[in-house]
Amino acid sequence: MKKVLYFALAAFTAFSLVACIEDKDDPQKPDEPGKDQPENPNPEQPGDQTVTLVINEVNGTKGYKGIEIYNPSDKEVDLKGWIVKKNDEVTTETTTLYWEGVDGVGKIAAKGYYVIHANKDDGELPEKTEGCVATGGLSNKKGVKLELINPEGKTVDTFNRGFDASAEVPEAPLDELAGSFARDTDGGKDWKLKEPSFGATNNGVALVGDGVITGM
Repeated sequence: MKKVLYFALAAFTAFSLVACIEDKDDPQKPDEPGKDQPENPNPEQPGDQTVTLVINEVNGTKGYKGIEIYNPSDKEVDLKGWIVKKNDEVTTETTTLYWEGVDGVGKIAAKGYYVIHANKDDGELPEKTEGCVATGGLSNKKGVKLELINPEGKTVDTFNRGFDASAEVPEAPLDELAGSFARDTDGGKDWKLKEPSFGATNNGVALVGDGVITGM
């Protein structure tokens, strides 16, 4: 009898061990995640929400010389470290047009605007604030290239009307157009010749003539 009991007990113990091993190796049920599993197996990577500003309006006509930057994102952007430079020149204060955001220069609200003035003495510009005046000038009657550079040193937007660095005369003379070079809609792809609208939306602003910009 004792032998039978020992045999039965041994069989029961062996079965229990096998059952434990099988249960351990079973895949986890979907509704019972393991303790070591991350809550989100594909977390958002850094940089996914990087904000890119754009050049929204450019005007070198007397009375309205300046560059408007637009923030198409849903985040306010601090302008510290942002740069605007002209015609591939070295980014120093001796260039014909150069601007760099520093502490206290300002911020662009979500879907907002910031105007960089290209002529310190032009009284017809919108009210100037400290730090928003570029060195040098801007003209509508010759080739010009403007680059908007983020604080990491990457060019995120470019405006180019008739500037060719490889040409004998990179800043070739062009017909002067009496209007503002503006994106047809804020942050949009197409550029039109419009009435100036610095610091406000381009959407719905009247065209100058047929709105065509020559030299682009």
